Amino acid sequence: MHFNSTLKVLKTILLTFVLILFGFLFSNAQEIDNGVDSTLVAAPKAIPLAAIIQNIEKTNEDLNLVERKLEASKAVHKIDSLYPKFATYIDKQQEQTEKVLKSNPNRQKIENLYTKWNGHRIYLKGIEDDVNDFISRNTRLLETVDLHYKTWKLTLENAKNEEAPTEILNRITDLIQDIKTLEDNIIKENNTALKLESKINFKIELINEIMESILTLKNSEVYNLFHLRHKPLWAVSFTKKETNASNSLSDTISESVKESGSFIKTNKNSIYLYLTWVLFIAGIIYFLKRGFEKYKFEETDKNLQISKDVILKHPTASTVFLALLIAFIYFTGTPKLFENILVLGLLIASSYVVRPQIKTHFKNLYYVITFFYVLDSIKTYLWFHSGYYRIYLLIEAILIGVAVYLLFKKLLHTTDDTVNSFSNFLIKLAPSVYILVFVALSSNILGYTNLTDITLKICTHIGVITVIFYSLLLIIEGVSTSLIHRHFNAKAVIDYDKKLALEIKLMKIIRIIVLCLWFLFFLNMIEILRPLSDFLRDILSEPYKLGSITFTIGSIISFILILAASFLLTSLISFVIDDGDGVLKALRLPKGIPAAISLVIRYLIVAFGFVFALSALGMDLSKFNLLAGAMGIGIGFGLQTIISNFVSGLILVFERPILQGDTVEVDNLLGTVHKIGVRSSKIRTFDGAEVIVPNYNLMSNNLINWTLSDNIKRIDIHIGATYDADPNRVIEILAKTGAEHKFVLKTPPARALFLEFGDNSLNFVLQCWVHYEVSLVTKSEISVAVYNAFKEAGIEIPFPQRDIHIKSMPINNMLDQDKSNTD
Repeated sequence: MHFNSTLKVLKTILLTFVLILFGFLFSNAQEIDNGVDSTLVAAPKAIPLAAIIQNIEKTNEDLNLVERKLEASKAVHKIDSLYPKFATYIDKQQEQTEKVLKSNPNRQKIENLYTKWNGHRIYLKGIEDDVNDFISRNTRLLETVDLHYKTWKLTLENAKNEEAPTEILNRITDLIQDIKTLEDNIIKENNTALKLESKINFKIELINEIMESILTLKNSEVYNLFHLRHKPLWAVSFTKKETNASNSLSDTISESVKESGSFIKTNKNSIYLYLTWVLFIAGIIYFLKRGFEKYKFEETDKNLQISKDVILKHPTASTVFLALLIAFIYFTGTPKLFENILVLGLLIASSYVVRPQIKTHFKNLYYVITFFYVLDSIKTYLWFHSGYYRIYLLIEAILIGVAVYLLFKKLLHTTDDTVNSFSNFLIKLAPSVYILVFVALSSNILGYTNLTDITLKICTHIGVITVIFYSLLLIIEGVSTSLIHRHFNAKAVIDYDKKLALEIKLMKIIRIIVLCLWFLFFLNMIEILRPLSDFLRDILSEPYKLGSITFTIGSIISFILILAASFLLTSLISFVIDDGDGVLKALRLPKGIPAAISLVIRYLIVAFGFVFALSALGMDLSKFNLLAGAMGIGIGFGLQTIISNFVSGLILVFERPILQGDTVEVDNLLGTVHKIGVRSSKIRTFDGAEVIVPNYNLMSNNLINWTLSDNIKRIDIHIGATYDADPNRVIEILAKTGAEHKFVLKTPPARALFLEFGDNSLNFVLQCWVHYEVSLVTKSEISVAVYNAFKEAGIEIPFPQRDIHIKSMPINNMLDQDKSNTD
């Protein structure tokens, strides 16, 4: 509740300041664009004669720096020299693709062709971006050099007018010539890069056309799932050779190996960065493992125990799995063989994570999944006569049916309560596989081979993606559980209920996210994701007009998602950078500094998130200038209290007169600071009430902080003894009782003092220093101990005595008063 109220106030304040700031920036930008203000553009000016020599040296240093930057651009020259070879390779691939498309390939080979050309496009787009960056940098360098050229031209004219020495004029002339030479070199480099960029762009357009033709063929009637593509199996002739297929067209393994090698060579720099990420992930995993070893994990929830075991018992497998998965995502446009190797590696790594969680009857599951994945992938690298290809599909379908039967025959009617959710899912999956196998057999026999291809792909790949995503789920759950476990156990006081609730809630969120990813991957596997995404993209990008405002559904969704992501990120920052107990604990910062760092980061995230959300919405921030000014006036008149509380909150955070957890007393209110917010702070009193105190009140009123520098407090116990008691004995008993209590500090020591001779007693005081948190309990226990010690020593604690004197009254008055009362 407090966080939500904070965000509401913060949204109002930040919106105003952001609009004013960006309105000012946009107005300046418009003035520059319109030529009204040119303060940001340096104008060439003649250098005074007395400063010419110093500026010649400075200009030479700038020119040397520009030359070094030009020398550092060897990669572009290397690209220019290697491009003809790659262009020739693309031309050969185009010819081969045209032959493949004419050879009536199956759906899988069509998809593989599209993937291959998409990889070529990604590679060329990366090169194009590098060349474009080179051109942009050279353009900036050219502007700098041109400024020097114009400046020294004016300086030369000025020096001639002032009749400077010939030596000075010659040095200026030589410098101008050097600048001109460097300028010509930059222009030459830019022209070369522009030509290369044009060539690359031409090839990218060619690749786009090839990919479009592949998609057109794939979406044609020939590749419709229910298109009768071949004759029934009994009518196929196995003796007649097909003329549209030849071994020269085959995507052989040797060619795939060459493509994979070429891919590795062209991505050397990316591989180095990737290895750095792998080392970082390995460090995180083993850091989390040490957290489980250092802090005892006491949760009894079965799923949480599994999450702990994944990190604690299988850190190497988890690291390898994440490394391979990142490689699968990081290296886009990979060759098919490279992709298959990564999938096999993921299966091997996931076996160490998943196998302990499945029933022992499924111990051969990984061998079955791997075998059929390899069996189905072989079709990528081999070309068959159509008849033999259908026999291959027939054998594959039969083997799948037999394997599933042998694997599940003992479990189809099991009533074992020990079967976990994943094993139960596999058991329920068996009937679906039988249906798919039956569809594959019947469609293949009848000639509907497109349907056969897709059903067999589902049968052979569904187990692969399920196991991989289940492994991903277990590892992410393990990481989240270990992070929460380490975070809470690092605190002095652990809220186990809050810890358990957060672990379970985060686990549910992770499962929903992984399930959505699995579903999207499944749609991509059955080749539905691309047309579905194109359909949704068309809907989301459709423009709508409301008055003078034009918007799209996609921009509105982007606006909402950016804001939601900003708020979620602020919550994460608040959780991670906790005061004294978060990730900054190792830095040993003073108390309150982590909270200030967290506050600044969260405010910046929310501010920039709001600006980016407005940009995603397509709103021109320069149109808010007038509105920002009006809101500024509104703040001056109507929001003074909010602004004063906001500024006071910032002062409290950075000056740190009070900190979260301090015991404070303000306006007769005594309690513990629970939260310091942007507008108000929350104080929890000792009777359980939570009081919202505006920050301005904390800054303007007298504030007592009992625990600012330390949490030590002195308690005074006043007691009296009769005049018959020995004061020395009383002081001895009091001092001993105070010193013996477990909560009383040894330094400064407890001391007993004689105060005064009272009306009815000798008055003493016992002063003890204790921690504030136990002050009330200590005072109570010491008071009881003093009473018992006095009773044991025979010392009496007197009570106040008063002598009452009744003044005598006349008898007649008393009789008259009694008579009136009787009447």
